[in-house]
Amino acid sequence: MNGQADVRIVLVRPRDPRNVGAACRAMKSMGMTSLVIVADDVIDPRQARTLAHYAADVLENARVCIDLRDAVQDAVLVAGTTRRRGKGRKYFSIFPEQLGERIAAIGSGTVAVLFGNEETGLTHEELALCHLAVTIPTAPAFPSLNLSHAVQVVCYEIFRALARGRLTPFAPVSASAIDDLVSVITRSLASIGFFTQVGPGQMAVFFKDVLARAGLSVNEARRMGVIFRKIAGLRTGRGLPPEDPAGTLTETDPQLRQERKGTSATNPPSTLAD
Repeated sequence: MNGQADVRIVLVRPRDPRNVGAACRAMKSMGMTSLVIVADDVIDPRQARTLAHYAADVLENARVCIDLRDAVQDAVLVAGTTRRRGKGRKYFSIFPEQLGERIAAIGSGTVAVLFGNEETGLTHEELALCHLAVTIPTAPAFPSLNLSHAVQVVCYEIFRALARGRLTPFAPVSASAIDDLVSVITRSLASIGFFTQVGPGQMAVFFKDVLARAGLSVNEARRMGVIFRKIAGLRTGRGLPPEDPAGTLTETDPQLRQERKGTSATNPPSTLAD
């Protein structure tokens, strides 16, 4: 995350050392290694290490503080996770993805994200040290999350927001590209004598509807075109017939002329080509 905000995860008064270890694993899988543990007593490192699979370095390099203020005093943004709001707490909160967007917009500096005790969460006083509150939406019938699960959700949203500029976004093909692909498909099928009852026009409508709903990427559309061109070449040895925007293909191709004779009132087209 060079050139971006430094995200510090702060576990406040964690009760179970195993949850601390699991949180280390959740952090590292999202590229975060800065951990501060606020606790009066020393966390048993042996129990914590049992769940810190391949993330023992995060645990070993964690800083331990007695006072929460020491863990957040240098942070440009402090966010506290909580599912409770109201008097004595924050009156509103944001979702984890919104926190990720805020952190991505900061660009530099340390951001501290606080997670409270597994049973009580952050106290009023601890939450008062935060600039904003973050709430993970959960089912009302069972709203409580395990500490490490909460860390995973929040770290994922932060990682996704910070990585957005480095990832290639999905770009579906244009409508004209779909039309070109449908033309390749129908001409390929026509070249191997596929149409006997359903005409290429009807099949073109079918494929266009399916491909438009599929939301193909540019590469996927290109590969499909290659496949159908190869189908035509394997059968005919000549590749595709020329494009036929005016629909004259059915007049010049013997197979398609035969197909047109078969599509009459006494011999209606089937729903799919045979």
